[in-house]
Amino acid sequence: MVGKMQEQTILEQMIKLSAKKLELLKQLKALSEKQDEAFREQRLDEVERVLNKKDEIIDYIGKLDDAFLKASDALKKLLGIESLTQLEDTGIEGCSELKSLIEQITALVEEIIKIEKQGYENAVALQNQFGQEIKNINNAKKIASAYTPKPLNVPSYFIDKKK
Repeated sequence: MVGKMQEQTILEQMIKLSAKKLELLKQLKALSEKQDEAFREQRLDEVERVLNKKDEIIDYIGKLDDAFLKASDALKKLLGIESLTQLEDTGIEGCSELKSLIEQITALVEEIIKIEKQGYENAVALQNQFGQEIKNINNAKKIASAYTPKPLNVPSYFIDKKK
């Protein structure tokens, strides 16, 4: 009986960790969309703020993943199973909820990857545009300097004589 209670407790912990991860992934998706929009509108200060916030969320998700992995390993060991796909055969309450959460997480991660790919393409396009603008500025400086009269390079000497 103690084993079943322990298994149930671990599974409930995995459900809570997965629900929190799903919530954070939704925030991450919204931030990725915001970042993509900021790139398109060339608001680079906004891009930096969004990236910092995304980094915080990703770090936190990493901690959740570590905790989930430990719980998952412990549960598999207790149940003597190799994979979480075998959970449904154990009769532990909440297996279908965990499966549903994992499916939602997987789908959301795929959506975020699509947004990030688009964001990367926008960033590359922006970088290319800025690169071209910098080249144009440098060329304009060269042209302007060709028509700017140069001061004569005659050194002036100041001699300080004490009387």
